[in-house]
Amino acid sequence: MSRPLSFLFGIVLLAAGCNRPDEGARARELTSRALQGMLAYPQSTLVRVSAGEDAGEMILTSPAPVSEILAWYRQALELNGWQLKSEQTRQGRVTLYVEKEGRPVWITLTPNTGGPGTTYTLVGAIIPPDSTRKDSAGVRR
Repeated sequence: MSRPLSFLFGIVLLAAGCNRPDEGARARELTSRALQGMLAYPQSTLVRVSAGEDAGEMILTSPAPVSEILAWYRQALELNGWQLKSEQTRQGRVTLYVEKEGRPVWITLTPNTGGPGTTYTLVGAIIPPDSTRKDSAGVRR
């Protein structure tokens, strides 16, 4: 294949790849549904968002230590209507299981290795809309 033709072929492939639906947008939309109403610790940095059909996950990092973020979550979750159902600590990692209106979320706080700060994940189940639920006007959704 000549050089100009291979260059043109490469550009066509690149353009075709750019026209694919944004897979990241789908993951963000699903994760947004799974974590609706959940809070992120102030001044956290988003590392990654991923989702499957049943759950969405956000990974974040913060320069704050686990103990500070844990204290903040304990207070903020209660103030925002989340119920703490379980808290487990193992080898410095803390996992909280919380629920709000039947929606489960797991928060896992892990101290960063080799430096200060915390990396934490928020994982929420994607609950399909309840077709038997009625709105305030008595209409099924």
